[in-house]
Amino acid sequence: MQETCPACGFRIAHPLYHPEPQPLAALNLPRSGEAAREALRFPMDFHVCAFCGHIFNRQFDYYRIPYEEDSNLMYNRGALWQDHMGRLVDLLVDEYDMRGKTLVDIGCGDGLFFQKLLQRAPECRCVGFEPGIEADNARRAGLEVYKDYFHPQRDLKRLRPDVLVCRHVIEHLQCPRDLVGEIAYWCNRYELAPLFLAEVPRIDNAIEQGRLSDFLYEHVSNFTDYSFRTLFETTGYDVLELAPCYGDEVLVALVRPRLEPRLAAIGRSTATFRQRIAEQLREVGRQLDALVEQGRSVAFWGATGKGAAFLNAFGVDGRRFPVVVDSDEQKAGRFVPGTGQEIRPPDYLRDHPADVIVITTRWRAKDIFDEIRRRQVRCDEALVLEAGRLQPYLGEDAWANEPSLRIEGPHPGGLKPASRRRAGRLV
Repeated sequence: MQETCPACGFRIAHPLYHPEPQPLAALNLPRSGEAAREALRFPMDFHVCAFCGHIFNRQFDYYRIPYEEDSNLMYNRGALWQDHMGRLVDLLVDEYDMRGKTLVDIGCGDGLFFQKLLQRAPECRCVGFEPGIEADNARRAGLEVYKDYFHPQRDLKRLRPDVLVCRHVIEHLQCPRDLVGEIAYWCNRYELAPLFLAEVPRIDNAIEQGRLSDFLYEHVSNFTDYSFRTLFETTGYDVLELAPCYGDEVLVALVRPRLEPRLAAIGRSTATFRQRIAEQLREVGRQLDALVEQGRSVAFWGATGKGAAFLNAFGVDGRRFPVVVDSDEQKAGRFVPGTGQEIRPPDYLRDHPADVIVITTRWRAKDIFDEIRRRQVRCDEALVLEAGRLQPYLGEDAWANEPSLRIEGPHPGGLKPASRRRAGRLV
């Protein structure tokens, strides 16, 4: 079941339309009356996102749709539709100067859009991706078409397109945010900023006019003007133009992925952290082994939460290190999850002193060290994890200038506003 809005990810939605199960309307034209009457039927339960107004079928299951085996028989070859595509071609060629550029069509069908474009700009390289049987028709028309799904990580790197086209595909995807978000991410990784032309059916007229025929099982998503904009603005794009077209029955958006330096920073800092953690595990493991070999008695202070995470991460087993204490005496008599030591109260160490006390929670090191002194617990040294190894605790001032690793995230302040579209460009 689709629990969150496919456009914005919000979890609260209002029920809208819940008909009896219906057969596929666009991908299955039976060859006999009997086959038509016995066609499989699919559940439909349309809800409206309470945040962005997107309309989606909560019962949709993408993997029940035979896109690879059957053809989309809903394609519109009417004169007005051809004129609409022609205006989009003119927009790309004349207004965005795409002559001689590389264009990729995600879900190109039989390639009619690129055929029109190549008539205007034959010097372009047009590459289509189509997993369905229409790919064969597109190839017969002389187009460069892969009978496959578009994979952003793979295909953006090898094709480095100037333009992405995705027309009447997004409404079929169970998780459209995954596709458009991955495209934006890998564009950042590869330092690409292609123009992205996306087109979907527009549901606003159907809602205003009370039309039920617009609700198909194959269309898990039914975009409003606002939800289509929200889809892109919240997944890393600047919206250049967005307008209803073709009698206000479709929505066309021209967007570009935002090149965000923070994405590269997150990748770099994450890789650095992984390396530091690997080195830390080796170094602390070596230090613990050395304490055992030296025959020094060791107690660990901090048994639950972050303390338990420390003990498990570094393999502090109960056989080699049986003594674990915790400041909270109510935990005494319980056992450390994972490693199994019985948790002792702090005063246990006055009667059973340890040579070394390892403070397991760095953020509470000062509190614990003060408690060790206040309770007059004797030990040769207190160690705390610092800079990737166990080091003698020297007080907070000693590490005031320690290097830190920050994983950059989104900055506060909300979304960067999209620029206004030029009036009348897509209409």
